[in-house]
Amino acid sequence: MSSDEIIAMKDYGIYFLDVVRGLKAEAERISKAFKRENPEILAMSISEGEIDGLRSFIKEPFEIEMSRYEELYAKHLSRFGDVFLPPPCFLAGLEEAEKAGIEISGIDMDDETHTTAYCALVSGFDLFRHTTRFNFIKLRKFRAESAAEFVIKWDRAVNNLPGFRELEREREKFIAKRLKKISEKGENILALIDVERANNVRLLLTESELK
Repeated sequence: MSSDEIIAMKDYGIYFLDVVRGLKAEAERISKAFKRENPEILAMSISEGEIDGLRSFIKEPFEIEMSRYEELYAKHLSRFGDVFLPPPCFLAGLEEAEKAGIEISGIDMDDETHTTAYCALVSGFDLFRHTTRFNFIKLRKFRAESAAEFVIKWDRAVNNLPGFRELEREREKFIAKRLKKISEKGENILALIDVERANNVRLLLTESELK
């Protein structure tokens, strides 16, 4: 994936820009994508509640606390450039969309839906292993030539327990369904999707059973 590659699904009117959460340089990619595609709708793989949180941050910046996993992720990601929270890819997307006066849609699970899925899919044993294996993941080097490659390797390491893996599949289905619904409007849609979720979301959109 090149630094500004946009993947088009023209049958749906969707133009994907796979993004890396936390990398400050992503903001420039978003700006270029807006100028190139001139979208009528922006879809982002965060929830509507998270979009509200970004709006609050823009009005009055506040400190964001990170978990141990998030801190370790940021440490590794910093090899590829400055890291910032909230994710610059979505922050820039919101700012560009509001400047253009276009519709903005958060297409990931809201807190209630995510909690319900989490409780149904992640077992107590999965949670225990996820908590206790942090020190093993801390020792990993995550050799990668790009930020996107690192993020995909990170995702495979952190979410490889059965319950967490299934939870991410459910998120991908949710995102794909929301995108398909939005595409029925027949508009030019720019979709900013986490790079580790994007390929599966695109595959799901091609499956006829997706409803």
